[in-house]
Amino acid sequence: MALGRDDIAALFDRYAPIIHRRALLIVGRDADAWDVVQEVFERMLKSSEAFRAEARPMTWVYRITTNVALNAVRARGVRERDDASDPAFAEDLARTVEARQLLQWLSTSLDERELAVVAMTVLDGLTQEEIADILGLSRKTINRELDAIRGKVVALGGTL
Repeated sequence: MALGRDDIAALFDRYAPIIHRRALLIVGRDADAWDVVQEVFERMLKSSEAFRAEARPMTWVYRITTNVALNAVRARGVRERDDASDPAFAEDLARTVEARQLLQWLSTSLDERELAVVAMTVLDGLTQEEIADILGLSRKTINRELDAIRGKVVALGGTL
């Protein structure tokens, strides 16, 4: 069953601000974040049955948003924002930019799920349990993935 105009409007009102905030954190530019919002909604509309069947729709939205935003970072080599006038904002921005640069650097060496795990760890500061819940995996699996990712990062000459 296709989504109607009212359904789409309700979905947009509910999820667009969340998607935009998540995308902006990853891609760093407002215009790129809105591109991510648009692509997430396109996927949501194309996969409306899967979205509606999802027991926890926010988990689906979060996962899709993360993947689309990471693909944008990988594909476009997104530039950083330069509006850091507040010292607290500047410090937070520096951490975010550093994490984004790490993601950009790793985007050619890690697969999509590994990049999502890194993003949730370094950008969002999520626990292994939270990441496991979002990705539908066990905490033990996430722990193993993080160990493997750390090994790849060290092999590439970096630290995580």
